[in-house]
Amino acid sequence: MISFDPAQLEVLALDPGRHARVLGAPGTGKTVLVVEAYARAIARAGWAEGDALVLAPNRLVASALRRRVERAAGRAIGGTPVRTTTSLAFAVLSRAAAVAGREAPRLLTGTAQDEAIAETVEELLLGPAGGAAEAAAAGGAGGDAAGGGGAPASRGPRTGSGSGSGDGSPRAAAAALAVLPPEVLRSPAFRAELRELWRVVDDFGLDPGVLASELRRIRGEAAAAAHTRAPEEGLIDRWCAGLLLIELVATRLASERPGELSSSALLRAAAAAVRERGVAGSAGEAGQGRFAMPRLLLVDDAQELGEGDLALLAACASSGSRIWVFGDPDMATGAFRGERTEVLTRLAEELARRGAPRAADEQSVVLRSVHRHGSGLRGFVRQLTDRIGAAGAGGQRSAEAAGGEDRPPGSVEFTALGSPAEQIGVIAHRLRARRLGLDHGRRVDWNEMAVICRSRAEALRVSRALAAHQVPTGIASGGTVLREHQIVRELIRLLQHALGIAPLSGQEVLALAGGTIGGLDPVQLRRLRGALLLQERREAQTEERPPGDIGEIALDAFEHPGAAPVIDSAGGRALRRLGRCAAAAERVRAAGGTARETLWALWEGTRLAGRWQDEALDGRGARADEAHRSLDAVMGLFFALQRHEEQASSQPIAELLDELLLSAVPEDTLAQRSERAAVTVTTPQGAIGREFGIVAVIGVQDGAWPNLRARGSLLGTAALERWLRGGAASPPSRKDTVHDELRLFAHSCARAREEVLVAAVSDEDQYPSAFFGLGREQLREGLPSSRLTLRGAVAQMRRRLTTDAGDEAALTALTALARAEVPGARPEEWYGVPPASSEIPLFTADPDPRVPVSPSQLERAETCPLDWAIAHLGGGRGSLQAGLGTLLHHALDTVGRADPEALLAAVTAEWSKLPFDAEWESVRAERLARAMTESLAAYLRAFEASGRELIASEAPFEIPLARAVLRGMADRLELTRRSDGAAELAVLDLKTGRTPPSKAAAEEHAQLQAYQMGVSSAAFALPEGTELPPGTVSGGARLLYVHPDATGSSDYAERVQQPISEQALESLRERVDGIAEVMASAGFTARVEHHCSDPHQPGECRLHIIPAVSRA
Repeated sequence: MISFDPAQLEVLALDPGRHARVLGAPGTGKTVLVVEAYARAIARAGWAEGDALVLAPNRLVASALRRRVERAAGRAIGGTPVRTTTSLAFAVLSRAAAVAGREAPRLLTGTAQDEAIAETVEELLLGPAGGAAEAAAAGGAGGDAAGGGGAPASRGPRTGSGSGSGDGSPRAAAAALAVLPPEVLRSPAFRAELRELWRVVDDFGLDPGVLASELRRIRGEAAAAAHTRAPEEGLIDRWCAGLLLIELVATRLASERPGELSSSALLRAAAAAVRERGVAGSAGEAGQGRFAMPRLLLVDDAQELGEGDLALLAACASSGSRIWVFGDPDMATGAFRGERTEVLTRLAEELARRGAPRAADEQSVVLRSVHRHGSGLRGFVRQLTDRIGAAGAGGQRSAEAAGGEDRPPGSVEFTALGSPAEQIGVIAHRLRARRLGLDHGRRVDWNEMAVICRSRAEALRVSRALAAHQVPTGIASGGTVLREHQIVRELIRLLQHALGIAPLSGQEVLALAGGTIGGLDPVQLRRLRGALLLQERREAQTEERPPGDIGEIALDAFEHPGAAPVIDSAGGRALRRLGRCAAAAERVRAAGGTARETLWALWEGTRLAGRWQDEALDGRGARADEAHRSLDAVMGLFFALQRHEEQASSQPIAELLDELLLSAVPEDTLAQRSERAAVTVTTPQGAIGREFGIVAVIGVQDGAWPNLRARGSLLGTAALERWLRGGAASPPSRKDTVHDELRLFAHSCARAREEVLVAAVSDEDQYPSAFFGLGREQLREGLPSSRLTLRGAVAQMRRRLTTDAGDEAALTALTALARAEVPGARPEEWYGVPPASSEIPLFTADPDPRVPVSPSQLERAETCPLDWAIAHLGGGRGSLQAGLGTLLHHALDTVGRADPEALLAAVTAEWSKLPFDAEWESVRAERLARAMTESLAAYLRAFEASGRELIASEAPFEIPLARAVLRGMADRLELTRRSDGAAELAVLDLKTGRTPPSKAAAEEHAQLQAYQMGVSSAAFALPEGTELPPGTVSGGARLLYVHPDATGSSDYAERVQQPISEQALESLRERVDGIAEVMASAGFTARVEHHCSDPHQPGECRLHIIPAVSRA
């Protein structure tokens, strides 16, 4: 039996015939009161189950609340006692559709809306618009398309009702969008902001065309006035551009996806339907099309209500419902979705602002006792909330922890770590220690722990990192992006192939063989390619024909899987398995199966289900965690296809699959997720309505939390929302943003019942933020980070034995661990002890024994064969510098003229492909890219002024030798015509490194010598129609350096290699053949003293010269 404190009893005694506000700090029992108020309401005389309804902030919370409500009622409840506002809107519209004999509306997913925006923008940018754009020109979008359900355009503050639709033609929209550059219009950030602008239009019940017309009228009046409080002209231009684009997109969606409404459009249409239909006073009236709205709506976490939610509540209030709101304004987390309403401070006024009749002053209760945690935690949370602007509330902050001296105060600790890895180690140690009952003695379940991160991307990284420390994790933040999972991408491509939508290419088949379904590692995949090539060459030699392309060979094996694999190896069997999998799916499709049934045939053919289920149920380590995530992602894919079938969507299945592959918009899903004990890793928004025994808050870094970047700056969405509310058309101030971020931080810390650990990284690149400074008094140093796992114990014992071979305790412990078959404990498993996995030469015997050798790898293979082999076999590490160099080469090839802006644009067009770990890295790299493109442009200006001619760029060449085939590609071939009529052809190689070689070293540069061999042998493949002048000779070769560290005070730096002699060319031929012998061997030597251990020559070989533990 629950006992209630005096303030809680006051809430339960409130009059259900009047509106009410209940303010309470975190942990004061607001949700308990919501549940109890519902149970008591439906138990009143004359009240039925449908007379009360609980509204939750999201579906996850609603599901948990539903179970609590049913237990509190003590009996089975018909209908749905707990909904979200979107669910209520859907129920209202479904009832209206049933009464009218229409089809119920369907939810327009964020992915579909995003795709429609991208397609419309592309049409406008590429020229004459057609399709949906022409339809918009003919009639405009109107209120139905933009808002859904035919809701009338309401009159927002200062906008009036408008005098007609705006010019929604493609031409007008394209002209309006000229205020933003094309690269911005194509960006995901612009599409996200346009969806937010659309939400604002829906929330206020406005027609985008009417609003655009009204804004243009206001702009005209402001231009003629000496003084005006109208929004800035540039802001109005951006609003109008967005509104016109919304009209076009809405028309496209109305045509392509009739009956589908976004979540904001559902709220808008439902509010209009409730106002039009009214409320039923009896079951008979309900049967005649009037809605039986609940008499009492209990809104939990009301601080999360937005304008659209408020509009629906106001409509319900107009129909006779009474609204009780429970919450704490200090805990609002939805600032990124627009400003929150003020229902917790002035409920009646807010309802009246959205059209509800003026009611008597609402009832108000402030809860005074916190039951969730003790005085220590309560004091810290209060310290945070006291720094937040009160915004008309604040009385709830005075709440004190209940229980007095007898209750443990709770623990708050802050710690700054030296690296992200140490940060994860400390958190993993703390969570595992609590799970094992160490220190505090009480064992805490995984489900009672949470790690809260500022962003969804960080939550994904932290989840995987913790799983690597054998902490089981589950993501609960903002839905799922299916394309982030490799298994989903592979299944969709196979499904597209099986359905005949987009047949696989040979290279894609090889990629699948090396992916999740094929299961080959990089070495096995390389061996498969080599074996296929060898077999094809033999067959081609026998049949006296040229050898075929390796991709086509793999594709043929995939499309015609025989009884035996095409190659008797792991790679050949993987190809056959892929082929049989696709063939089974094609048979299902040919027999009339649906896309979902075809996908099931593919999934069964992969044989991954059983293995992943076993790994997931094993429950240990990163493998189990990854298995859970992959199975959940596959379930999400099946659910997406199931929803497409059940809704009988007119969208072609090909478009749906393309959307799933392209969309980066997180989607909520009703697909059942794996149930297991796991630590919740989430964002502050994902923790709404939840509490945990232990909470770790991570990522309190400068520039990340608080995140002070301007929101809604592209289209001024936040300013429009403020203006429509009657305020100034200005974006949130820096102070407002800091307070919003502090609310997120306070909300995260307040989820804990017993313990909060706040962790940040402090190193050369990252610093704790100002929020971290709020915990000075709770700062702790030296927190343990050792792994409290069996593998961690193995590592510790092995480390102790390495230090002291006579450590009997460590030896005894390691022996016990080995007998228990703990991985890594048995000496036979130690690195360096097992024999080599293979002694087969890298390039086996072949009718054509020549080994492919690249000019860029000559010196690397000579300097350290082991370093070359690791990189060649796929073990190399990608780097930001290498990626940036690739983009510079691409810019030189595609632009090729002395235009630094064009060169930089070519680089930044592929910017998303670079591996940035933090925003500051991107900013620094962009400055470097700008400097290098300016140097490159300076060289091209000098080239144009010199009279030299560009013969070819990215020019390939191939020279067969005795043991090798020298094959490469030169960045540029430049021709110089001498005054005596002769011509010289020189090779230019672009370098983006920091340190150019000396002039003497450049003369011996093997890569440049190889290029000169290509010129001397006339081996370069020139563009069609290009011929060199007769008698053209080698003009040498040059290295072009554009990195600021290499150029110094010059615009660029060159290192020249003079034309080499025939004797030098012959020496180079012998040298290349010798290198080919090294590359083709079964073993590779480490040049430990001269390379591997030299800190000034970093290579991939360093890992392999670290002594194994077994050598101690």
